[in-house]
Amino acid sequence: MAGLSVPSWCILLVISIYITPIAAWGSTNTNQFRDWYPQYGHIFEALKQKYCMTEYQNYLTGNKTAFERDVLGGGGKHTVLTQPVIKCILSHTSEYVKNGMTAAQVLLGVMPTVLSVMGASTEEMSMLANVARRPILALMLAAGSPSVYFSRAFEYHDSAQILQDHPNRLPQWRPKMWYSKLLISLAEYTVAAAAIANIATLNWDIGTKTVCAVWTDGIIGPTVWALLGLVVHVFGTIGLRLRICGWRGPGNQVLDAARRKEESVNAAGVRGTLHIRETLVLAGEWVAGIPRRALSLLRTEPMPSASAGFEVRIVTFQESKLFLVAAWAGSMATVFHIIFGTLIFASTTFIGIEDALSIVGRYIGSVSVCRIILMYELAGLRESFASVVPLSSGSNKLVVVSTLTPNLSRDSGDDQMVKQRVRTTAVSSQV
Repeated sequence: MAGLSVPSWCILLVISIYITPIAAWGSTNTNQFRDWYPQYGHIFEALKQKYCMTEYQNYLTGNKTAFERDVLGGGGKHTVLTQPVIKCILSHTSEYVKNGMTAAQVLLGVMPTVLSVMGASTEEMSMLANVARRPILALMLAAGSPSVYFSRAFEYHDSAQILQDHPNRLPQWRPKMWYSKLLISLAEYTVAAAAIANIATLNWDIGTKTVCAVWTDGIIGPTVWALLGLVVHVFGTIGLRLRICGWRGPGNQVLDAARRKEESVNAAGVRGTLHIRETLVLAGEWVAGIPRRALSLLRTEPMPSASAGFEVRIVTFQESKLFLVAAWAGSMATVFHIIFGTLIFASTTFIGIEDALSIVGRYIGSVSVCRIILMYELAGLRESFASVVPLSSGSNKLVVVSTLTPNLSRDSGDDQMVKQRVRTTAVSSQV
């Protein structure tokens, strides 16, 4: 364990912080009604100790078959233990405190939508994972920012447009020394890990210190919501890989990789439908190339996207039916994620407005720092961007959209690299 690298520790952190609440799913939960959020916690604890100890002791047994269901009171098969405790405490709670809890529920209910506006899109995460070749950092940022940006349903954007530049953009500083690059990456991993830890502790506290009205016997509602956001990002990244492929590294290496991809796509277009034997050969070549791709990731994962000496090239593919299905499924998954989060947080009870403000602030903090890291990485990609070539498989048309040529210059003895961009008009030629 002592020999693990920083990315390996980060992966273990992402996995381990969700083990406790997920492991509690299969067993009867008795972790509720013990701890409370501070604003009204002393009130709920006093009411429990004075009026509701019988119901609470029954709850601690964890035996759902030993007690009769309060059907008229809203009890059911899975809430036979929690419903009596909730009913008893609320029946002795003043209307003033209930009004405060209602205001907190409204604030928490709109939080998933607000976080969605602030969060990263699947296209942006895909650029970091597929083009910048930093999948571990992308996974950590997705885990530390449990929200997915949502625009319009069934609408998607060209990922390559994220790297388009404008003349008034502030030039990005590009670290040259190896220790500068590693320090920047270490800071990114550290901040992302802190964001993940913040989200994990928040989800656990909300699950154990409050009760979700639509899932009263469960403590993993917020954790499931956070994991769903991570799943949307992962599958969105995989889906967008059907539309775009990128390389980052020394200029000659990425140029050769882009040319090989172009040749393979053009060859597939000439051959048309592949036979089973040809398909198996291609699959074998892909499997054989796994060590080479893994070694390539080891070179790019610890290096920030803005690192000097790295160049980025992109190849985009013609839209396929599978890509359209994946894009539409991702759009619907984002809608479901927002709805599920709203349902979970809007039904949270036993919490005051002050505690709700603290929760919202901590969620926004994690989303914000992850967003800052992602924007820094995308800005670095823009500085390293060399070219994008759209390929149309099975077509006789080759379209070159734009070419960005990096030049080195010195200005009054300043050694800073200045990238001059040459924009060309779209050229279309028949082959």
